[in-house]
Amino acid sequence: MINSKSFLSKSLKDFSFLFSSNILKKILGFFRELVLAFLFGSSLIYASYLILKTITDFFSQFTFGNALQANLIPRFTKLFKDNTLLNLVDVKKFSNKILLLIFLISLIIQFLIISFIIKDYYLILSFIAVILSSILAANFYNSLFLSIIQAKGDFKKFSISTTLNICISTILVYPLSFLFDIIGIAISRLVGVISLSYIYIKPLTRPNTGLLVNLSIKDFQFSVIFLSNISLFILLLARFIIGLDASNQITFFNYSFILLNILLTSIVFNINTVFLRKLSLVKSLLPLLYSFLITLIISILLYVTVSKYSVIIVDFVYNRGAFNNSDVISTASFLLELTPGYIILMFVSIFFQPFFSLGLDKITNISNRFCIVFLMTMICVLSYIFLNNIDLKNASIFFVNSLSICALILSILSLIYYVRHENK
Repeated sequence: MINSKSFLSKSLKDFSFLFSSNILKKILGFFRELVLAFLFGSSLIYASYLILKTITDFFSQFTFGNALQANLIPRFTKLFKDNTLLNLVDVKKFSNKILLLIFLISLIIQFLIISFIIKDYYLILSFIAVILSSILAANFYNSLFLSIIQAKGDFKKFSISTTLNICISTILVYPLSFLFDIIGIAISRLVGVISLSYIYIKPLTRPNTGLLVNLSIKDFQFSVIFLSNISLFILLLARFIIGLDASNQITFFNYSFILLNILLTSIVFNINTVFLRKLSLVKSLLPLLYSFLITLIISILLYVTVSKYSVIIVDFVYNRGAFNNSDVISTASFLLELTPGYIILMFVSIFFQPFFSLGLDKITNISNRFCIVFLMTMICVLSYIFLNNIDLKNASIFFVNSLSICALILSILSLIYYVRHENK
């Protein structure tokens, strides 16, 4: 049986590091978004940048954050349980092989988007595509080792290192954007990612006398990666849908996306990270209960607040500089309509965590089935949207709501699967 007091004490300490650092990161992120709203508002060049960023953000869900955590944390948690020191030289060699492939795939797709959808600002956006692809590749490298840091239980180091990244990019975003316009946004992010890699990741990759750990493509399961980040996949695909008409509607979606994503990433995802590690060590549904109750309270408060004060919130956060009153109304509309889907996705993220703690060997087959069901549902939804020529704003909201319900059903089924297989 799990010791409730010990579990709560350690979990609260771990969560406090993650939560406090994320509060700081979200404050910095807010400031960053304020700068971008002030400088670019709902301009078409910024909308074009967001379309390209959506591509790299989509790929990052396979190569960053929860995607790697769900695959690596259970395995490395068990390795650290039996070994105080791990030699990660071979892990570094593996990551270096993947970097170029990630860079090239991302770059090719962005060039296709520039050529066939955006059809403007070719030179500037091509240069941005190169930078964004570099950021994506570097983020994979960083995230792989950050997942190992979390598996070791060093949430303090993880929190400080990721805060450094956003801190540097936020400090640089205004001067670089002022000097290099839209390109400066991408440059500021690249500097932040490289700084994290040099200061915190490089020392981890040095040879030592610890257990030599190998890593290969077999340690990553596509279906698990997809399901672990299914919430953000849905939201990013919806953002891409609304950007297909090359208008500035994607900017309003993105501003509301940023506001809602604060809760999903700073609170819910951090709860999941801590509890995924606990579930990997001790099989119990107690962490899920705590996580569910916290998320339920957050969801009720979120829905009531947005329903009553969406325009006030957007006006307070964004209304300055190039961001005008018309932008406030449009962004508040998206904020209000996206909130129900976001709430559902919070619970999706929670319910999937016990399932991931079982390890790849136990969940690969059922994960593949879940993915097939989800992809078939997504194809049906997209077919309905485009065959009926639905307005892209309404289409994006419909996409989020439909796919979030599908994801919720799958997450509940995964929880049932966990209960039946946790002790096998």
